[in-house]
Amino acid sequence: MKAHVFPIYQVYLYDEENVTLNNTNEELFSEEYSFIRRRTTINSEGEEAGSVYGWTQVQKTHEGQIIERKRIITKREYYSLFNNRDKSRHIVKQKRISFLWNIQSFTIHVYKEPVSDICILHAQVRSISPEEDNEEDDDDKKGEVEIPTFLEVEKRLMTDSEADEHYGAYHLSLKD
Repeated sequence: MKAHVFPIYQVYLYDEENVTLNNTNEELFSEEYSFIRRRTTINSEGEEAGSVYGWTQVQKTHEGQIIERKRIITKREYYSLFNNRDKSRHIVKQKRISFLWNIQSFTIHVYKEPVSDICILHAQVRSISPEEDNEEDDDDKKGEVEIPTFLEVEKRLMTDSEADEHYGAYHLSLKD
């Protein structure tokens, strides 16, 4: 099995005006923040082979919907935005390991800083349409994640809110 390993540096930005209001001056979002990220490619000799930079804005509605806007940025933009980082938060450092197994895509997030005892397995499976869901095919566990046999999963995170509150980089980045 071939895997891609790459370090991630995630930096949360300080935002003076972090509230979006509607026409009646009510807050549209229950939570809103942005971050920049540097993803570095590691070649087969274990050396850094270049980085990709990105900016992400996250908005969470009162109904629980998450809206993300992402943009690829230049190295120069990254370091300019880095100077506007939120100093009340740690820079989050992770190692990510991505691989395919049994026609499923997996990414393991291994936190390095500010915590080092958390690993999260993200699985992506093919979504199925309602028509496919009604088809009879006992051999195919439609839409279910088959955990690789070589991994041991301690706890399954059932909701995004549970994962965000306890294991999300945004919350883990807060300094005491």
